[in-house]
Amino acid sequence: MKWLLLFCILMHGNSLWGQFYLNDIIGLKVSQEKYQMMRKSKINKIIGNSIEADGSNTKGFILNQELQIDGKKMTTTIANSSSSPEKITNIYELSKLKRTIVNKSSIETKTEYGYNENGALNKITSTTIDSVQKKPVTETHIWYYQPNGSPSKMIKFGNGMDTLTVELVSDSSGLIIEEYWFKKGKKIETYYYYYSNNQLTDVVRFNIKANRLIPDFVYEYNQQNQLTSMIQISFNGSAVVHWTYTYHSNGLRETETARDKAKNIIAKITYSFERQ
Repeated sequence: MKWLLLFCILMHGNSLWGQFYLNDIIGLKVSQEKYQMMRKSKINKIIGNSIEADGSNTKGFILNQELQIDGKKMTTTIANSSSSPEKITNIYELSKLKRTIVNKSSIETKTEYGYNENGALNKITSTTIDSVQKKPVTETHIWYYQPNGSPSKMIKFGNGMDTLTVELVSDSSGLIIEEYWFKKGKKIETYYYYYSNNQLTDVVRFNIKANRLIPDFVYEYNQQNQLTSMIQISFNGSAVVHWTYTYHSNGLRETETARDKAKNIIAKITYSFERQ
């Protein structure tokens, strides 16, 4: 299985694909919702089991999430036979994610989250330290909002990188519909967001090679507003991953299945849980 890429998708959202509104704002919202569901259902452990295309269990696979009874700390352990084990520690304050620490091999990444007086995310600072290179790399995102609470702008900066300004356009209901990136005053990227019934359905950008707009992500939902399908498309359209999801009655994920362009199974994970 192609676990190296899929682990990043499963545990870190869409961070490999760049859209800042999708990664920072929506990604944090989804993570918080899962955390709240675990607390409401008094779940203290989630166990993931990887299943191969032939129905057998994947050898060497471990995916465990453990939440402390007081809700202040969640630890995720990921291991597989093709890469180094990874440990992710989330620290919560007043039921909001305050800090994430990711350790894998010689690399440690610490991410701090800040919030404004309305409880909206206004700052993310990530610092990555490689014990081999011993030179930390820091990246900071500062978020700004309109009076109605919709994000309007983000400034990204860090050591060794040019400052990036991200401007967001919202519709009359406050939904983000456009995301523009500027570097040194020049527009370098544009994303478009589409919705149905106030739910995100498509994230799209212009493909120069195809000379048309092509989606990076396409989403579908059930009547309970749960995500049931996500299609990921690479920028040149050569790679497509189709994810489908099912859920337990408490709203937590039951299965995640990834298929390639030919509908062959790349990965399937089933989830079970333990209560306090």
